[in-house]
Amino acid sequence: MISALLGLASALGLGVADFMARFSARSLGAPLTYGGVLLVGAVATTIWVVATDPPLVWSPFGCAMAVAHGLAVATMCILLYMGLARGPIAVVAPIVAAHPALVLAVNVAMGVRPSLLQWAAMATVIAGGILIARNAVSGEDTVKAQADRTTLLIALGACLSYVALVLTAQSAAPMIGEVQTVWIGRWAGLAFIVLILLVQRVPIRIPSRWVPYVGLQGSLDTLGYFAFLAGSATAAPHITMVVASTFGVVTVILARLILHEPVSWLQWGSIGLIAVGTAVLSMA
Repeated sequence: MISALLGLASALGLGVADFMARFSARSLGAPLTYGGVLLVGAVATTIWVVATDPPLVWSPFGCAMAVAHGLAVATMCILLYMGLARGPIAVVAPIVAAHPALVLAVNVAMGVRPSLLQWAAMATVIAGGILIARNAVSGEDTVKAQADRTTLLIALGACLSYVALVLTAQSAAPMIGEVQTVWIGRWAGLAFIVLILLVQRVPIRIPSRWVPYVGLQGSLDTLGYFAFLAGSATAAPHITMVVASTFGVVTVILARLILHEPVSWLQWGSIGLIAVGTAVLSMA
């Protein structure tokens, strides 16, 4: 029960935070928005490390992988926020959530031999992504269709970055631990965001009226990751991973209920395929 509840908390935290990015990224830009979110996460993770006092392992390669993990997370979230700001959310979120299929494909290339069920799940996720992509660019308006293609490319880039962050975390965590991987990754990602803002010559300051909003968004994002981290230490971590993998569905449902974003039956079916396939792959 606790594993499922932590997975649900993770999905809700990440899903709601991603939905909130629709508005903050449009007003502040994706890098500055995620910089604020990441600052909350970096400070919260540091407090967690100080409070729990976990054993820290300073493996050079493990720490390097943790830094790479942080850069991949930052890249993924910037692209994700850009895609969510452009919309439609019902296209962007499920494509990004399809990353487990690509992770499995990379693992296959490295010698892993999936079961028949895993192959079927990967095919299901890919089919769902193709159906969403075809539905997204089928409009008659040429300009809108081209814009949707750009959104698809951004979402695909976020999905590929998600694969990179999973693989780097898989490399770092066994050597230095999950908490230390997240902690180093958060600060590395924040440094990367600051560098981007300096190159863009964007003021590194969030307007005061947006501070509570971005603070809440960062808190939900951090709680989502902490819930996932806590669930990985329970007796049934696979249940946490399965439930947490539905965060993209949470974002789409909020877009439908609050923004009244149109979601066709084909898209709902595609989202369902990706959710089911992702859940199966997350259990591996």
